[in-house]
Amino acid sequence: MSEHDPDAINRLIGEFVDLQEVWEKNPQAFDWLPLQALAQKGAHAYNEGAGPSFHALALDGVWHSEYHERFLAYSLHAGFDPFKLAQAGTATAEIPVIDHELLSEAAWSNPSSARMRALLMEVARVRFEPLAQEIEQGGPGALERWFRMVEACAESIPLDLLERVAPELAREHHAQQAREERVDPVEGYLCSAEVIVDSRSQPYG
Repeated sequence: MSEHDPDAINRLIGEFVDLQEVWEKNPQAFDWLPLQALAQKGAHAYNEGAGPSFHALALDGVWHSEYHERFLAYSLHAGFDPFKLAQAGTATAEIPVIDHELLSEAAWSNPSSARMRALLMEVARVRFEPLAQEIEQGGPGALERWFRMVEACAESIPLDLLERVAPELAREHHAQQAREERVDPVEGYLCSAEVIVDSRSQPYG
């Protein structure tokens, strides 16, 4: 995607919405390959300094379904960084490219959202384990370099890992995590163990 194309995000969202309408009409007959291709095309469409990312527009504040689960899995496989911080506008502070707090809230009532959050937690283990080890080994300034990202995405970081990285943040999230663990999400379309986010993984098809 060209960084100088102001309509690129709109075109991606247009394709995403069109495919969603096709899926809603007949989920059983839906061809997932076009959505996989769209996720690959938009994996790095963070829209730096020009507005919300492609993924924020596609995933934030909507009722999640199998369609959104697969889109997230395809996007992660294609290199989407759910923990990246970006500017939504030229004069705004950096924010996550998706809203982890909103996803956490949605996971209370929506099994698809719960599974999407679980998938992000698996990604977080890979992403933040080296930071935890560096902190435990006394690496100077380790957390300072990462704190804004950890703080902004804390809802998608497993509590045990968050306790190793930022205990003060973990305390803030501990009560919420305990409540959520009493909720047993309905078994569904995708399992976090089915998506291994590395160069060897294969997306669903």
